[in-house]
Amino acid sequence: MKFGKRTASVILTILCLTGLSYVQTSCQSKSKTDTAETTASADSVKTTAEAGDFPLQTLDGKTTNLSNLKGKVVFMNVWATWCPPCRAELPDIEKLYKKMQGKPVEFVMLTVDEDIQAARDFMKKEGFTFPVYAPTGNLPKQFETQAIPVTFLIDSEGKIVYRNEGMANYNSDEFVEQVTALLPK
Repeated sequence: MKFGKRTASVILTILCLTGLSYVQTSCQSKSKTDTAETTASADSVKTTAEAGDFPLQTLDGKTTNLSNLKGKVVFMNVWATWCPPCRAELPDIEKLYKKMQGKPVEFVMLTVDEDIQAARDFMKKEGFTFPVYAPTGNLPKQFETQAIPVTFLIDSEGKIVYRNEGMANYNSDEFVEQVTALLPK
């Protein structure tokens, strides 16, 4: 069966759009309010589940546990180098990271890349300075997700107080205020 150039172009366009749709839905789901998030806000899911503990590995191979960060506010973002929405929000997370330096806020940028070298190479290429970790086993149930990126805020007592599935601007004034309000007095 032969196709003309126009038919081939239409088929190719449909395949490209279908593929783009698949990439977007496989990396990012709609927020809990069923609207696209452009800024991180208090509208995201609030929870008070215990964060619990699980082991993490730094990009240079050192191990630590999430519980070692208790007493500080933890910004945790689950991401991957192959996920376009994840990559898109990283510059604003880097700005937030720099803004929060010197405050009792820890960043756990949790890569789910199968090859940790991909995350190392990406961090070096992009010049991001926030700390990146990889889980050394399965994530606890309270951190499970069907979509990335997903972001959590954990208060200084070890409770998950914020969860957002999907891309957001975490450097917005509203989100910075939300993090600041969690800081231990």
